[in-house]
Amino acid sequence: MKIGQKHKARTWVANTSTMRLIGWFLLLAAPATVSAQDSEPTTSSPACIASDSIHDGLARIARRVGGEVGFSALHYESGLQISFNGDRRFPMASVSKVPMALEFLRRVDAGEIDLTETIVVTPQDFRPGHSPLAGWRTRSVRRTVDSLFSLMLRSSDNTATDVILNMSGGPKAATRRVHELGVSGVEVDRSEARTFADLVGLSDTIPESKLSRYQYFRMRDALPQAYRDAARERYGMDPKDTATPDGMTDLLAKIHEGKGLSRDSRARILEVMRLTKSGRARLRGLLPSSIEVAHKTGTMAGAINDVGIISLPNGGGHLIVSAFVNTLRRTTWRRERTIAEMTRFVFDIFTESFVSREGAITDSHISSCMDDR
Repeated sequence: MKIGQKHKARTWVANTSTMRLIGWFLLLAAPATVSAQDSEPTTSSPACIASDSIHDGLARIARRVGGEVGFSALHYESGLQISFNGDRRFPMASVSKVPMALEFLRRVDAGEIDLTETIVVTPQDFRPGHSPLAGWRTRSVRRTVDSLFSLMLRSSDNTATDVILNMSGGPKAATRRVHELGVSGVEVDRSEARTFADLVGLSDTIPESKLSRYQYFRMRDALPQAYRDAARERYGMDPKDTATPDGMTDLLAKIHEGKGLSRDSRARILEVMRLTKSGRARLRGLLPSSIEVAHKTGTMAGAINDVGIISLPNGGGHLIVSAFVNTLRRTTWRRERTIAEMTRFVFDIFTESFVSREGAITDSHISSCMDDR
């Protein structure tokens, strides 16, 4: 049953203290421990195990990193969803560029934005953080609108992002579009310029016109380090620009099915997300190299995130995953490893156990599992 239908069959939800199974026990392979040496899926005989085993497996991985961990995985073709702290809010960091893209593409489809138009990006438009477009240039650059869109999603370029966001009506328009698509739990509140100002504690009375790359660095460096560190801690608790894992998974499912997008726009956003090079140690980290993943990472302060659509092997359908880790007290490697291990855990469940070659969970499998109770 596809997401968006009236009922989602066979859904279970977990958090760090409780877990409930709605409707069915699941036909699952006994979960295997993922080691650093694992590079291909292992095989095991399907077995009917209590849903607590799924919760325990995810909780065990989450405990290694400490802090806050949220994870949501949806098998699109069947509607089966696994959710671990899926209703909690996490800072999106650059994952916010996915919802930002949707209002932009709506305007492209409406003929309001021309992808072939050339835009002049001035030093006043350059943004702090990751921006290959700006680099350390002091002169304006010329780029097509389409190349700026690609830089935003593929390279997470903050300068390109604010240009695209401004063309699209700003953060409120991005959030409005998400809501129009029927998605809750995903909110875009700030531009990149404003996000970086908040990250170091710059006053919100400073206009964005004063927050260009070089002006920002001068103001940031004038702040005491302790003040900046406190602002960085606050970022992880700020309700602005947050998403729930379940909400982001729902949004990715809408993109996958092309809701509110023309055929060309759907193909464009998925193509750019497939070309994303960042975050190789996250969703992709423990998956076989042959697996196709269209994804978007996010990294800011304690937030290490990755969300995307994984094409399962052997016609097994699509696994939509949203993973968020938020803690300043673990290394980047440990936080990325948490995402990789959780992703591999659910990947093995869906590829080894009950997903048929046609990409569906068979009723005969579930009936057999129920009989085994």
